[in-house]
Amino acid sequence: SRRAPSARVKRMSKRSSKNNFVTPATGKIIDLCARGGTSMATPKFDSRIFKTPGLRTPAVNERVYTISANGSPLADSNDIFITVPVGGGESIRLTASDLTKKNLLHLNPEAQGIMKKLSVSL
Repeated sequence: SRRAPSARVKRMSKRSSKNNFVTPATGKIIDLCARGGTSMATPKFDSRIFKTPGLRTPAVNERVYTISANGSPLADSNDIFITVPVGGGESIRLTASDLTKKNLLHLNPEAQGIMKKLSVSL
């Protein structure tokens, strides 16, 4: 005689059927990208332009904490950073060593104008 399957077996089979839904990894990634989701390719990064996408310009008198290359927020405390808005909601972050004429020529005209205003103010 054969026993009826237990309730536990039925529950497991219901759970396994839930794994059949479509995820971005199983074929919807093209639709996601078309609607403005994660891009398929990593954009090229030009290391000569010190531009970090999504870097928010700090508010006036807002404290900004920096983590250095070795992970310590206290290291490299002698570096001076300037965050410059370059338009389109983007900003670049420059150090004193970045402020050479050659590096500043890579900035867009709006950012160059801001740097000129800053130099006049100083």
